[in-house]
Amino acid sequence: MNQSTPLQPPDRQRVDEQIAASIADAILDGVFPPGSALPPERELAERLEVNRTSLRQGLARLQQMGLIEARHGSGNVVRDPQGLTHPAVVEALVRKLGPEFLVELLEIRAALGPLIGRLAAQRGGPEDADALRAALAAVQDADGAAARQAADLDYFRVLIHCSRNRALGLLYRWVEQAFGGREHELTAAYDDAGPVVADLAAITEAVLAGDAAAAGAAVEAYLLASAQRMVLAYTNIQPG
Repeated sequence: MNQSTPLQPPDRQRVDEQIAASIADAILDGVFPPGSALPPERELAERLEVNRTSLRQGLARLQQMGLIEARHGSGNVVRDPQGLTHPAVVEALVRKLGPEFLVELLEIRAALGPLIGRLAAQRGGPEDADALRAALAAVQDADGAAARQAADLDYFRVLIHCSRNRALGLLYRWVEQAFGGREHELTAAYDDAGPVVADLAAITEAVLAGDAAAAGAAVEAYLLASAQRMVLAYTNIQPG
């Protein structure tokens, strides 16, 4: 274990989450390599300057994330984060690796776009038209960036339902969830309602017209444009 990299005492506002984030960062930095045991709870609590109860809550979060596992006689053993897919682990990777990893996630999101659009146009039925129009109207009527962001996510849930592909829904949901707590940092991408509404309206028109090629292109174009806005929003709020 590398003792030269200190654990950062957590912010007292959300202690268990901050404890989990601090230890997760140390794991991703290699301070606690895969297969190694975390220090005893008493030592961890002292280094993090927290009480044992808060520490255990933070460790429970890490267990839920799959970053550590409790082993009888060995304590809390670190698992290999590269083999995990829990959204919270991906969030930790975004936090550590920064815009480059965020771009990689957004590339996956954009790659799914053409398939979502094509299938929605091909398989969506008359019963989906009202739901898609209502989802678009919710984006148009959203009051502020945060509400617009939430409405955008709801719109894509409706769009993916139109595709009648449950596996596609699961894949997109994983990418969507991967942004986790970063949503507050990406919300600035939705400050300007104009391009968001215009692009989603183009998707809606193509899907309802049954034009698979146009729908696929429209979804891809929107996801690429929104990805650029998200990366810009994320980069602009980072210190330094």
